Amino acid sequence: MNPSGDKESGPSRQRRLPGLAVPLLAVALLAAGAVFLSRPVRQAEFGWFAYAPLSQQAFAAPGLVVMDAEKWAGVVLAGLGLLTLAFWSGFRTGRHARRHPG
Repeated sequence: MNPSGDKESGPSRQRRLPGLAVPLLAVALLAAGAVFLSRPVRQAEFGWFAYAPLSQQAFAAPGLVVMDAEKWAGVVLAGLGLLTLAFWSGFRTGRHARRHPG
């Protein structure tokens, strides 16, 4: 209620809280994905055998990064967070357009 005793026309706290749950979940997913992706890459020893004609030295691919399960989890979590935010934004825009035509 406002000071004059009339009910306020804006959304109540009970109606706002569920509306904030989806974007907060999406931001949490994005943050978790960013944490996984920001951790340093663990060095892994792996190798392969291949015939390299006319080469007198071992082949080393500069800048080769092999993503482990932790990095893939970060990519998936960040992607889910972005998809959730995109869905929520479109849903809110559609509901707003339906309430206020024209």
